[in-house]
Amino acid sequence: MRLQILRISFFVVYALLNWNKVSFSQCPGGKPLQTVTYSNTGNLGSLTDSIYFAGKFDPALGTIVSAEMSISTLGYALLEVINDVGAPITYKITYFRTDYINGPGLGAGGIMLDTFIVYPGITIGASDSPAVATSTPPWASNGPNKDNSNVWGTIQASPVFSDTTGDHPREFHQTIDSADFPLFTGSGPLIYYYDVVASLLAQGVGGRYTQRIVTLNTQYTISTTYTYCPMNILPQGKLTFSAKKVDDHNIRLNWVKETEVDGITYTPEVSRDGYSFSPLENVESKVPETPSTVVKYEYGYAVPKSSPGKFYFRLRQADASGQILYSAISTVNMISIPVESETLTLFPNPAGEQVNLRFPAIQKHDLLAELLTTTGQIVERKQISANGSEQYLFNFTRRHQPGIYFIRVTDNVSKTRLTGRLVIR
Repeated sequence: MRLQILRISFFVVYALLNWNKVSFSQCPGGKPLQTVTYSNTGNLGSLTDSIYFAGKFDPALGTIVSAEMSISTLGYALLEVINDVGAPITYKITYFRTDYINGPGLGAGGIMLDTFIVYPGITIGASDSPAVATSTPPWASNGPNKDNSNVWGTIQASPVFSDTTGDHPREFHQTIDSADFPLFTGSGPLIYYYDVVASLLAQGVGGRYTQRIVTLNTQYTISTTYTYCPMNILPQGKLTFSAKKVDDHNIRLNWVKETEVDGITYTPEVSRDGYSFSPLENVESKVPETPSTVVKYEYGYAVPKSSPGKFYFRLRQADASGQILYSAISTVNMISIPVESETLTLFPNPAGEQVNLRFPAIQKHDLLAELLTTTGQIVERKQISANGSEQYLFNFTRRHQPGIYFIRVTDNVSKTRLTGRLVIR
């Protein structure tokens, strides 16, 4: 039996880690470390659900130094056991529950919190109308007495640790690997998935029983606190930097300097995650004949093949004295999704947990079906064995955020592709 509602609280706190094996109390250049916190509280819609938290770090603020995650969960449930025997029975009742949580920073397997609570020596009164033995199930319950004298129940919080002040959420702590920082950087939400499995077991000599679990409330709180080194930002107005898409293969970088001086080196930098930037090419400053003349610069960036998604750009400015300043980050989204194919039919459309793929002819080879976002990210992948049919079923392994997606199907032998547009509700 599954628990219906979970009260869950997430606390994501970023603390100081080792940066290049050295603990920093201040940033390069002597600047102090900074922190920024995002927090959100809400109610979960169901037991198996997704939490979308707009708590990513804005790379325009600087560079993340460290991160540590703390997650606490607490869910309340009404537990009930009905004695179906016409005599009082003493039961040993055991409550089992496992909380599964998956998402950024939790590792490949996520975390699993187990609860094991025993209620020994629970005597439950006789049933006024004892259960009648049947083959399926072994007996049919006649339910509680009018005065509920054959019913035991309690409200239980879990997973918990208890002390003299009561029950408290069990906490999970984990240091975030620096390799995962890109998952917490940029735009879009942090997405966490949870699932809870719960059951009751009543053991008593001669006992027969009916059990149920009723959930009471669901709430979550997520907060992220980032510790970071701020970058030296070029004053807006004196220099303006922008990146714009020219076509599916090129991006143009432009910057304008109001008052240009000699000895300035500009270096455009690019990143795919908004965290790690790579230099492109140095551009030396051009001093105009008239000091009041605005100087315009342009740099062309060729997008690598098969590289859809977001590109982050910033401009590094270094002067003769060694001072380094950075522009604000400019983002370009290079969507590289084939147009909808007229030969691949998807239904139902909009879809929920699955979609049917109908081909114009019988498929002779095994297929690879992929579900992609509009930015080209693959969020589902399934191998389909050819069975001499024109129609196949694509079951999704998890719930996806409502919106527009694409189904891409590749023939494993011929490598031909068909693509269709899908709306997930």
